[in-house]
Parts: sequence; structure tokens; C-alpha cells
Amino acid sequence: MRELKGRTAIITGAAGGIGAEVARILDREGMNLVLTDVDAARLEKTARLLARDSLRVLCDITRPDEVRGLVSAAENRFGRVDVLVNNAGIILPSLFENCEHADIERQVRINLLGTMTCTREVIPAMKKAGGGHIATVSSMAGIVPETHSSVYTATKFALRGFNLTLAIELKRHGIGVSTIFPDSVATGMLLYEADHGGSPLTFLNPPQPPELVARAILRAITRNRVEAYVPGSTGVLSKIMMCWPRAVAGIWPLLEYLGERRKSAVTKRLRETIHE
Repeated sequence: MRELKGRTAIITGAAGGIGAEVARILDREGMNLVLTDVDAARLEKTARLLARDSLRVLCDITRPDEVRGLVSAAENRFGRVDVLVNNAGIILPSLFENCEHADIERQVRINLLGTMTCTREVIPAMKKAGGGHIATVSSMAGIVPETHSSVYTATKFALRGFNLTLAIELKRHGIGVSTIFPDSVATGMLLYEADHGGSPLTFLNPPQPPELVARAILRAITRNRVEAYVPGSTGVLSKIMMCWPRAVAGIWPLLEYLGERRKSAVTKRLRETIHE
């Protein structure tokens, strides 16, 4: 999908930091945008960043009937759906032994089942349009373990397997499937992790601006990349490291110690720049 002008994209989690940047970059490409989230006020804030008029739809992606309504609204307004950016997700940091069952279920329902539901519901529309592309924002926690966030990590690992399978299954329909794995990103979610006992590993490297993730998503769509890592060097090192799972348990305490030492400085910078 090298030519995006005039095509239609649905962006979930469009009220957040990454979602807003994805909307801006696809707007500059001349796409028709359908922005969706559960936060009406911040969804409107994203819409005001755009040069072109967009369709805003409040949608809880854990409810299949609402997702079907979202896709129908997109088709009714623009006549087709060409791109889905699965960006919605949450993290509720905690050691697993302290996790409440409700928090476990909520993360699985939004991060994994919600993404699956959105993906399932756009496939008929993309087949009707003659093809399309599905890009899902995962996390580097979908490659390596992230303590204090085991449920979040589990959902992101699962999305990798799900999308790798779909890339094979949907190829015959001309539908590309990509998974994007960002390292820490300077968003409200990262600040939430800092304030609620998030993994020290999250603060090991300086957080990236959301626009870098948005650019990686654009490249994944236009170049039909199965996986993209932001930054690329971290992705390569993470994949190499995971070839020796037994070694991970030995090196992780050191990495988390270094992350904990850097956490206060990272958090201070986040408070100065994040206004979500």
C-alpha cells in the first residue's frame, strides 16, 4: 500500500499520545481517518490537530457490537476501510502475585481480545476493498519479559504470535499484517507506570517521542513489513538475547538495577513534557 491518499484508516486508542501522532502522520498522507477511543474529550483534541475533517466514534473495543458499529460507520462515511491501526491498550503494573483478578481480565480483554475483535471485524471490509493493511502496536515487552507487568507482557507476546499467523493467512486476500514493537515512549501511559510501580526495565533507555513510533507504523503499512522495532537496535538485541532464555534470569537483575537508578531522571523529564 504505497499510495495512501484517499484511502480510509481506523485508528483505535486515538486519544492517546501514540494514537494522536499516528493520526497526524496519516492525515498528512491524505487519508480519510476514523478516530476511535472511549475518551470523547481527548478524541476531539486529537481531531483538532488534523488538517482534514475526521470521523470520531466512541467505541469500547471489548464490545463486539460496538466494534461492528465502528466499521459500519467508517464504510458509511467513506465507502471503504483500507487500514486498521490497533493502538488501544492499557497497563496495570503489579507483581503477578498481587494482581487482582479484575485487573488481569481487564488487560487481557483490552490488549488482546479487543485487538482481535477489531481485526476480525475489519477483514470483510478489507476483502471488499480488494486488500488492506492491519498494523498493531505491541511493545518491546512482546519480545522480552517485563517484571511488574506480567499480564501486559503476556498479552503483547500473544499479539506477536497472532499477527505472524495472520500475515500468512491473509496474504491471499491482499491484506498485509504488521506488528510494531516500541521501546519506552514518552506518553501518559509511561508516566502512569512511573507513578504506579512499573517495571524498572521500562526506564533503562530514554523514552522515545511518539512520532518515531508513528513513522514506523507508516513505514510498516507502505512497505508491508511484518515486524518493526523502535528503535531497531533495541529490537535486534532483544531478539538475540531471547535465543538463550536461561541467561535472561541472570542478567535481568542488573538491567533492572540500572533502570531503577535512571527512573527518577526519566520521570522528571516526563512530568515536564507530558500534559495528558
